[in-house]
Amino acid sequence: MLTRTLSNHILKFCLHLRDRGFLIGPQETMDSIRAVQTIDIFNRDQFQACLRLVLCSSMEEQPIFDHAFKEFFFNIKENRLSEELLHYLSDEEKNGRKEKSDQEKPHERKNETAGKQGTVPSGSPGIQSQGGETAKEERKLSWVASRAAFKQSDEFQAYIPPDELGDMEKAAKMLVRKIALTRAHSWQSAKKGIRLDFRKTMRANLQTGGYPVHLYWKKRKKQGAKFVLLCDASRSMSLYTQRFLQFAYALLKCTKHVEVFLFSTKIKRVTDQLLDKRTDLPALSKLENSWGGGTCIGESIYSFVQDYGPQMLHQDTVVIIASDGLDAGDISRMAWSMGEIQRRTSSVIWLNPLLKIEGYEPTARGMKAALKYIDLFAEASDAHSFLKLAKKIKIRR
Repeated sequence: MLTRTLSNHILKFCLHLRDRGFLIGPQETMDSIRAVQTIDIFNRDQFQACLRLVLCSSMEEQPIFDHAFKEFFFNIKENRLSEELLHYLSDEEKNGRKEKSDQEKPHERKNETAGKQGTVPSGSPGIQSQGGETAKEERKLSWVASRAAFKQSDEFQAYIPPDELGDMEKAAKMLVRKIALTRAHSWQSAKKGIRLDFRKTMRANLQTGGYPVHLYWKKRKKQGAKFVLLCDASRSMSLYTQRFLQFAYALLKCTKHVEVFLFSTKIKRVTDQLLDKRTDLPALSKLENSWGGGTCIGESIYSFVQDYGPQMLHQDTVVIIASDGLDAGDISRMAWSMGEIQRRTSSVIWLNPLLKIEGYEPTARGMKAALKYIDLFAEASDAHSFLKLAKKIKIRR
């Protein structure tokens, strides 16, 4: 009963945000309902932060969301801005709101007087109702059109933020240095090794009549790891995807053995776009269903294993998945896909930004299905946290 009531409240709250210009559809509503199942809903800060993470697609929407949250869940009047929002308005906007409020008060008193006297204001009620319905339909059509434009526009581009790029490159270099893998069939000479180098030993001991006075050894040859990055670019990850792309770009500057994919409802390879040298920081375009929509983690990872697995998944590969684990699609293939990635590669790292929320537990069904196939489960959402991750990680195989 509690879950059903909470779902209804979240559904109404999403409609409340849509009336304020938020691009929220059925997929985002489902994601928010699943997201709150992973936290303590009786903790107001957790509850608000969780919904903000899923439903806000930009920094500008966050103060509007915070006001709408208080307005909906704490019955704050709609015609009054909270004090914490006033500093977002310029002086002209504040004066305009005040003048508008002063103009509306006499009109409201006139309507109240007319109502008390039994008179009807100018205009037919039927026409007013029809106009209201028309305006409501126009708002719906506007939302659908804007949503379609966002999803299908060829002009949409995803940018890599230039700030903190130096720290991100430092984190990428440290990560590459900390991961050293061995090649199964490659050996090199060494003073101390695990295998005797017979050829070098025999040649060096020819002067002693073949007696092995001086011994020479071999050890497995080390090589840098190959990296595969799978970045969740769905709406619930919109606040963090650009930082993950920044990390991918920094990693490509440190080593050539990097492949980068974005996924939302579909997966798309974007390595070539990140290697574009025509500008200082490349911009990603034509992302289609790999950016800004719902979340189909299991299906996207399954598609990656099927289409790219034979070429990219090897024993010298490290796979890094960046996602909040809030899967709204079919997760029946998640376990098989993650099992294949773990079996074929050297290590699987999963970066989840929700881990920085106090009290978070990975109980979402997508996250739960993937957990047992992960070698390192950590949080990294900015340059500082990536640097911290690079310092503590150490893979030697």
